[in-house]
Amino acid sequence: MHATMTEVLIFLAIAVVVTPLCSRLRISPILGYLVAGSVVGPYGLALIEEGPGTSLLAELGIVFLLFMIGLELSFERLRVIRHYIFGLGSAQVVLTSAAITGLLVLLGMEWDSALLLGCAFAFSSTAFVLQVLTERNATSSRLGRVAIAILILQDLAVVPLLVAVPLLGGERELVLPLLIALAKAAGALVAIFVVSRFALRPVFHLVAATRAPDTFIAAALLVALGTAFATETAGLSPALGAFMAGVMLAGTEYRHQVEADIQPLRGLLLGLFFLSVGMLVNPADVAQQGGLIVMALAVLLVVKTALITLLARAFHFDWPRALELGLLLAQGGEFAFVVLSRGATHGVIAPTLLDMLVTVIAASMALTPALAALGRHLVARWSGPATDIHKPGDEVHDLTDHVVIAGFGRVGQTVASILRQRGIPFVAVDRSPALVAHVRQLGIDMVYFGDSRRVEVLKSVGSSRARALVVTLDDHGASQILARLRPEMPHLRIIVRARDRKHARRLETEGASAVVPETLEGSLQLAGQVLHSLGTPREEIFDLLESYRKDDYALLAHSLLPEERR
Repeated sequence: MHATMTEVLIFLAIAVVVTPLCSRLRISPILGYLVAGSVVGPYGLALIEEGPGTSLLAELGIVFLLFMIGLELSFERLRVIRHYIFGLGSAQVVLTSAAITGLLVLLGMEWDSALLLGCAFAFSSTAFVLQVLTERNATSSRLGRVAIAILILQDLAVVPLLVAVPLLGGERELVLPLLIALAKAAGALVAIFVVSRFALRPVFHLVAATRAPDTFIAAALLVALGTAFATETAGLSPALGAFMAGVMLAGTEYRHQVEADIQPLRGLLLGLFFLSVGMLVNPADVAQQGGLIVMALAVLLVVKTALITLLARAFHFDWPRALELGLLLAQGGEFAFVVLSRGATHGVIAPTLLDMLVTVIAASMALTPALAALGRHLVARWSGPATDIHKPGDEVHDLTDHVVIAGFGRVGQTVASILRQRGIPFVAVDRSPALVAHVRQLGIDMVYFGDSRRVEVLKSVGSSRARALVVTLDDHGASQILARLRPEMPHLRIIVRARDRKHARRLETEGASAVVPETLEGSLQLAGQVLHSLGTPREEIFDLLESYRKDDYALLAHSLLPEERR
């Protein structure tokens, strides 16, 4: 108990120090946790020992990370990228495994050991990649969705690979165990899908009705951990089960509250995972076998980057973004540790080789933030603002259930900021190339150059698949959009900015789903300040202003409700 409490206190102290320090230094917290793990781990000061408890908590970090990512991808949005999951994902695993296996055989390694290493190195790090995407707010971008699709397929590929490892070790009675494992995995996935599809909303409705925050958090934890346990029991990745649970919850009205409740716990546990990866790096081994480790690391990164880049090009990525995807997924993954350890147990690889390979994989993970930053820099350098902002179709052709913002001035930026905080994907279009280039340099990638008064431009950013269209343009621009778009998309919710109430009524007659007069909020806030200075109680001011807002915002609130709740 004393040793466990000491390790917990050390970890909490690291968490308190690393994140603020990395923020001040403007580097990824991932690197901070990796360095801290190497310092306090068994090969450093030995303040924390790698054990079952630490491994369990680190695995929980990955589980909650995948659960949170699932909350941002509804089943409908996941269905849109299915061709990336089973097309690009399958091709990546097969071709990477084959290329690395062939290279190792040419270097003189036995074919069984080479095949095991080739398959293990085909996996990428789910935790590192998704953390980088989350920090960049890029999980909803095309790059993020394709990376997630490949990672999902890799998780699915773990099951047959782990079952097949004993075959490489000399066991031949493998067909029946493999079929049983695949049947259990398929049964678990179907069961999770059915239960989640039909039971989650009623259960969370009952829990939410109690108005007990602790009960709601307990329900969220039960769903995340329960599905993780179910898939692990069936031989699948527990993180895959948590991801599926998140996807099912993403289609309900409870996703945002669940996300807010889980976020702090996920961050702490994920930090422990990065810490545990840093603990695997042995500086002494690096010093003794530095040349071999660097060579193996370089081969891994170059081969995976090249193959994923070429595959992305085959799936209609342009060269810069294909290379960005290749660099993002070039590292080794968490499941490589599991596969290689199982291979050592069955005598496929030597224990001494295992130690070196673990160091190579951990080092490749540590380079993930730097490789991702390099890929983003190359995209900005090679594409340039003009190329990047004139081709929205390349990024958003498979995006669905998002919000389109026509006009990205002050009003459009405020709307986008609120949508980002709520985790709602959006695409914005503006006619100012200087403005578009500026906001993209700030990291807001889903903003494109174009004249949003043209129906073709709005179609290119997926308005036909969008949840809503927000028009922040002036009088003439809004009227043009309504006149041209409403006949083609009668069911699209179009929310328009108006000058005043008279203008608002005219736009409503032209087909706007909801109209918000721009003078309303400014006038109400000014009146509220006057009343406050005259001594009117705050509660009375609030009630008065809300009564004025009610008529103007009632239509807006109604238009944003899902069809079944209207």
